[in-house]
Amino acid sequence: METIYPYINKKLLFPLCETLYRSNIMSCYRQLVESDMYDEKTLQELQNRRIHSLAKHCYENVKYYRDLFKRIKLTPDDIRKSEDLAKVPILTKQIIRENYDSLISRDYRKRHVKYHSTGGSTGEPLRYLADSDTWSMAWASSFRAWKWYGLKVGEKIFTLAGSSLVGKKHDSLTRKDVFERVLMRNKKHNVFLFGDTEMMSHYESYLGYHPSAIRGYPSILYAFACFIEKNKLPVISPKVVLTTGEILLPMYRETIERVFLAPVYDSYGAGDGGIASHECLKKNGLHVTEERCYIEICNTNGTPVPVGDHGHVISTDLYNYTFPFIRYQVGDVSYIKKEKCSCGRQSKLLGEILGRSGKLLYTKAKYPVSPTILPIMLYPDLDYHKLENQLLYNNIDKFQILQDARGDLIIYLKMKSSKHEDPVLYSYIVNNYEEIFTNSCVDIQFVADIPLLPSGKESYVWSDFVPD
Repeated sequence: METIYPYINKKLLFPLCETLYRSNIMSCYRQLVESDMYDEKTLQELQNRRIHSLAKHCYENVKYYRDLFKRIKLTPDDIRKSEDLAKVPILTKQIIRENYDSLISRDYRKRHVKYHSTGGSTGEPLRYLADSDTWSMAWASSFRAWKWYGLKVGEKIFTLAGSSLVGKKHDSLTRKDVFERVLMRNKKHNVFLFGDTEMMSHYESYLGYHPSAIRGYPSILYAFACFIEKNKLPVISPKVVLTTGEILLPMYRETIERVFLAPVYDSYGAGDGGIASHECLKKNGLHVTEERCYIEICNTNGTPVPVGDHGHVISTDLYNYTFPFIRYQVGDVSYIKKEKCSCGRQSKLLGEILGRSGKLLYTKAKYPVSPTILPIMLYPDLDYHKLENQLLYNNIDKFQILQDARGDLIIYLKMKSSKHEDPVLYSYIVNNYEEIFTNSCVDIQFVADIPLLPSGKESYVWSDFVPD
């Protein structure tokens, strides 16, 4: 059954699911497999066609861009290749918040649209829309990378992560549940607690499932591997371990690979901005899915920096026509590698991603807490799917969580307006954090601006607590 399931999946289940979701993942996947080894010139020509098409659509259907183009005296014919995008000003989170309605394409009703809200991994939450085309390309990009690793769609996946990867359980079976459980055979565990009891439960589930792939946040998989190693528990080695959502520290990679006896492959993506990038077998960097997005690395003025220099990640989503992101500043810092990958692919290679760097926090009972989970805890009921929760969460302009040397927490909230500074309205945040950080004092402070860390850097999480 294990060997035939991917075939049944491809021929029967996936077509049924595509109809249910009104998606075109497999069509996008076939396109990506065909373009996987395109030479650099062919890739650029493909991008240029999509860039011009996107500019034309935005001018005709998106009020924000039509007004912007007229103000700076641009027409779609002025944007025919990737270099022409530098004529368009940077799109920031603040601009999106202030122009949300005018960024929605007037023809959005003809597309299958979903509301989304970021987890605020840089301390700045954001809501936006995405349609089935960009959703399909996101999955197709992952499937192509999985093909590199010898992992077939339909082979078992065991996921340990927070809500952004796992989601929230529902009382009834949803279409997403059908996709995840039946099609992807993805057994998900939402990891909020890292106690021995919880870890043993996750371990027993993993052992009984016998997955072909383990997937999750690096810090959570690292903690899981440490638990297994400390307790000298037997493992069933998967084909691969797939990490995403945080910086994969060398220590994390080494420990995970040692414990699970399987290679770790990292990825970096952003739904807002349409970024998808994955390590290949050579692990020389993150291959950008250039068929889906155009990536620039720019200085603070929005000017592209020389290849190899660090700068802000700027992305243009080539598929989201419902809520277009043109030259969107994601909030992360990285660089494009000068050399091409030795695997032969000509796509751009992103180097180390800065800005998502998480620092493990610990409860007073000495259990680690993944930094990627912390933003989700700013939602009521830890549910970021509900629109009413998104609206409340998006009153927050920026946030920062600091843990002092005693293990107590201060949560700084910079609100969009002083009228939102209601301690009662946001008291649920204290409850959410106290449930995880047992015996820790949790305090919310509304501030005019988010303070810098002692190092002078910006970060949404920091801890000075070192468990004995």
